[in-house]
Amino acid sequence: MYKVRTHAAANSKAKVILGKLLKNDDYEKLIKMDSVEEVTSYLKSQTHYKNMDWGSGDDTQNFEVLMKKHFFNAYEKFFHFYVDAYRDFIKAMFCRYEVENLKLFIRALTRKESLSNIIDHLIYSHLYSNIDYDALEKVENIEEFMDAIRDTQYYQPLSVFIDDDPVQMIFHMEMMLDRGYFNRLLESIRNLKKRDRDMMLDLLGINADILNVQWIYRGRRYFGISSEELFNFTLNSGKVYDYKALKALCYMELDEYREYISKGDYADIFRDKEYLMERAMEKHLYYILDDFTKHAENSIAWPVVLLFKFEYEIRDLFTIIEAKKYDMENIHELLIRDLGRAR
Repeated sequence: MYKVRTHAAANSKAKVILGKLLKNDDYEKLIKMDSVEEVTSYLKSQTHYKNMDWGSGDDTQNFEVLMKKHFFNAYEKFFHFYVDAYRDFIKAMFCRYEVENLKLFIRALTRKESLSNIIDHLIYSHLYSNIDYDALEKVENIEEFMDAIRDTQYYQPLSVFIDDDPVQMIFHMEMMLDRGYFNRLLESIRNLKKRDRDMMLDLLGINADILNVQWIYRGRRYFGISSEELFNFTLNSGKVYDYKALKALCYMELDEYREYISKGDYADIFRDKEYLMERAMEKHLYYILDDFTKHAENSIAWPVVLLFKFEYEIRDLFTIIEAKKYDMENIHELLIRDLGRAR
């Protein structure tokens, strides 16, 4: 009975929102449109985004932020459906938004860019945020940033890299933030009931595997990170690649590494052009989510699938808007959703 009591209301709400997400037909129509104005007009009048506060102006970057805030405000309400370990799990998932916010500050400060463009892009909960954003808005350098987060769980792991070369600092701090988020999420999952725990560990493991594949490749190809360092930063919650496998991957030459990955469970990650690698990762996870919904009745899976699907929709819509803005072609191949794939 606990499953019915715990998940009934949240599952119902998640299904309703999922049912309102855009369909393949919507994307086909949007791709065929001639301008950003046509795309946004369609979204405002023919989709669930008609209830969103669109603000003013035609800044496409602003559209993405407004969509994300629209989603976050809707998703945050799931927190109130749960108690105890399940509420802690929802809070753990929200930590990812804090992590992404901190990355924005780190990149801007390290590159000596203005923070004025960051503030309006922040997405966070006003109910239980761990970050003092008022203090962060006033910082002028990375040292002041570290002082502003001194009383949070993020200070200690990031402080180790404060004297790094700027490029390496960004890489190290971002990887440490992601590692901390996954550890926090893993800890919260272990406290769920067995069925939910098993499902979420499975999904987390696939996500960790995919990120490990990307991080090892990026670290080797673009940042010259040593094998030892790469291994130290990998996530230890993967489904396919355990401790021994990850260590072997970190010590492979790049060509051998690509060949090895291309023969395994995540072969599709290197199947397309290199600049489409991140999209390939997201596409892989996107379609795995459909398998989870087949077994998701009376489980935490429905709200979690909604989280991914809604975010992926926003990314695809932003891709279409940017493509219209810069008159890009081959929009289909840039999307996470495969419009030619049967649903």
